[in-house]
Amino acid sequence: MHHYEMGIRIKNAICITLLFFSMFTYSIGAQPYVKLDDHSRIELNEQSLWHQTQSLETNPTFSSLAQLYADSNNVKSTFGGSGAYITKIKLSNLKIKNDTWFINIHAVYLDIGTAYWQPDSGKPIQLENFGQMGSTNPRLAHSQAFSLPLKPKENGTLWVFIQAKMFATPVVVELYSKTEFYQKQFLINSVTSISFTVMMTLALIAFFIYLRTKYLVTLACTGYIGIQGLGWFTASGSFGHLFTVSTFNPVYSGIIIFPFAIASASQFTKLLFNCKKEHPTLTKVFNLLSIICLTFGIIMPFIPFTQSFVISHIIAMFWIPLCIGTGILMLAKKDFRAKYYLIGNLIYSLTLTGYILSHLYKVDWNLPLEVIVQVALTIDCMCILLSLAEWLQIQQKEFHRNYAISRIDPLTQIGNRFAQNEKLANLEGDYCITFIDLDGFKKINDEFGHDEGDKMLIATANIMQKNLQDLGSIFRCGGDEFIWVIDINTPHHVESLLVELTKLLLKIEKELQQSGWASAGLSFGIATSFETQNQSECLSLADQRMYKYKQDKK
Repeated sequence: MHHYEMGIRIKNAICITLLFFSMFTYSIGAQPYVKLDDHSRIELNEQSLWHQTQSLETNPTFSSLAQLYADSNNVKSTFGGSGAYITKIKLSNLKIKNDTWFINIHAVYLDIGTAYWQPDSGKPIQLENFGQMGSTNPRLAHSQAFSLPLKPKENGTLWVFIQAKMFATPVVVELYSKTEFYQKQFLINSVTSISFTVMMTLALIAFFIYLRTKYLVTLACTGYIGIQGLGWFTASGSFGHLFTVSTFNPVYSGIIIFPFAIASASQFTKLLFNCKKEHPTLTKVFNLLSIICLTFGIIMPFIPFTQSFVISHIIAMFWIPLCIGTGILMLAKKDFRAKYYLIGNLIYSLTLTGYILSHLYKVDWNLPLEVIVQVALTIDCMCILLSLAEWLQIQQKEFHRNYAISRIDPLTQIGNRFAQNEKLANLEGDYCITFIDLDGFKKINDEFGHDEGDKMLIATANIMQKNLQDLGSIFRCGGDEFIWVIDINTPHHVESLLVELTKLLLKIEKELQQSGWASAGLSFGIATSFETQNQSECLSLADQRMYKYKQDKK
């Protein structure tokens, strides 16, 4: 009897062990299950999400998709892979009303993208094709997205098929509510469009200067800025969004264009610093690099994309230390043209280095690294043109007239420091200047990230414009600093104007806090032309009063 009970216990222990093992095994291999409720953004772990399958020529049907999944092999990550991958995700709409979600696929070089929704009760439904070739998906730069309409309390399975020549970064899947997706779409597409517009405008300015001066340095500058802008515009997928392409993936053109941009940059640097006369060794280096880049640029369309990808990265890794080293060398020689050149290339090179490293290591950013690089490149292009303006002092007035378009702050869409200085220089009669500093901005950046900080700046600028209306002009003069400039038409109403401005600022602060930034605040100082001799003194006085106001609040 004793041995019999012992056998039963051993048998039960084995059964329990097998049960736990089977549950553990199921949890590892189970498809993801996502509940769609009031969350605005859901990110799925890319680890073991995808199954590798065979590549196709066209978008698969649902039956072939199911067969591909049955024959596929699960992989830990798509990072650095190529070919085709497939996944299926179990979704459940917990809301009691019709709802639309957007699925965002982080894959830059995506040829084919197909999705199907298979409800638990009903036939599979094909969703938008979201690949770069012949896509009908919602437009989002630097990644792909498609919408998923759901019925109340609907359950089902989302099938996703992706195919590319290279997956440079892990293919992360994010689910966005309609509001959250539209906000992200507006931010990313706006930054991309503004960056491209500014770069192409700067390139046109450089080209117009070339038409007037015939200096080769201005033509090289045009090529550097214009080709870089065009390359990143195609790499973002924006070209494919404007023109539906089904024969080739236009995103790959960004990699192929890149060597031509570096060839132009090499010639611009050589001409800007007059290397032919003053630095003959550097002349040989820049000429050799230009020849190598042009050669690779010509042959890259005819070789596999993976090889072109590696070549462009090697060129970038060689160019980064070369341009920074040249800038430092010229600055050490007290060459006045080097200050803007070095600042711009430092900003761009740092972000470009991070972009290259993201293709070697997994990097988690709320904002795509491509957007950050594009913004840095826009700053670099501005600095490059400023260095050209230093070199072309006799064309300075014309340059500044054409440069007016860049006086809009790309984030907040209000006037920037350039526009502010221009406004102050052209003031006539009496005026009032208000210096505003945003309290709590650094804390929000540190705790929630720069993306949330940018949203806070945008909201602040919008609320200011709404409340100030036609009373004056608003400028963003620094990271979280704003300037109000108001013309005073009736001097005897100055006191009432100051009271009105103070009430407006307190109202704006309250609206900002009610908009989701409870810890935010405004510190401000107001000064008028009646108290000072000129605009500079007035601005300085307003700044001093702002700091005093901030200290008093503390």
